[in-house]
Amino acid sequence: MKRLSSFILIALLAVSIAGCDKQYQSERCLYKAAKLARHIIMAPDSIPPEEFNNAIKAYTIIFEKYPDSISAKRARLSIGSLYLAKKENIKALEVFNKALKLYPDDKSICIEARFSIAKSYEEMASWDRALTEYKGIMRDYPDTEIGLNLPMYIMQHYEKEKDIPGIDNAYREAIAYYKNIAEKNPRTMLGFRAQDFIIACHMKRENWQEAVNSMEKSVMDYPMVKTIPDTMRMISDISVNKLKDPNRAFEIFQKFLTAYPGHPIKEYIRKGLEVLKNVSPAK
Repeated sequence: MKRLSSFILIALLAVSIAGCDKQYQSERCLYKAAKLARHIIMAPDSIPPEEFNNAIKAYTIIFEKYPDSISAKRARLSIGSLYLAKKENIKALEVFNKALKLYPDDKSICIEARFSIAKSYEEMASWDRALTEYKGIMRDYPDTEIGLNLPMYIMQHYEKEKDIPGIDNAYREAIAYYKNIAEKNPRTMLGFRAQDFIIACHMKRENWQEAVNSMEKSVMDYPMVKTIPDTMRMISDISVNKLKDPNRAFEIFQKFLTAYPGHPIKEYIRKGLEVLKNVSPAK
């Protein structure tokens, strides 16, 4: 019985070592392929076709030889990125769509593939299709960095196009999107990030009153984040210099101190109140 147990243990160990070895080898292959591809991404127009094809082959070997590895997934996406860099957008779309079919349960791969699909459409001057993809990512992955940043990215697109109605609509949709996330995820880091993006949207549009209102909500709902002093400073600066209303900042500082009298930055708040007392409202 002991011999049998030892045999099973040795067999399992051998399988484990073999698995680790395959993972190591696949990562080495991915690293080498990435070295070939790096300068292609940086300067795609100056690369001879042979070098481009060699990079594609290097990545292809990985998912042919190590089909179940993490490196295989990365290799597929990397091929798509190479085609995207060379503006071979149809081929890029084929690669990214295949990645979605092959790895539907891998969240990080799906997000990256879908974002790259949207970028491919954008490169093809098909903004409507790109926008549909971007909004799909926002809907399905609101708790990710890409999902959180996309409303701002969409707004920037319309700014580049100098499309005023587009900017206004993107701004309203971004605020609604972030408010929905904040309301569904109170007292969480995701909720705080969403509230922070609301502030960024108002600041970007120079909507100072709403920016201060949003900052007030942020400091009251998330009093222990490290950025509280910076946010309080912005509340003061905007109230005094943009709104010409130091009393607005005074009210928020006082409200915060009343709600959190033992807060670590209570002395900072008290000093701020003393300064604001002596600031005359602009006429």
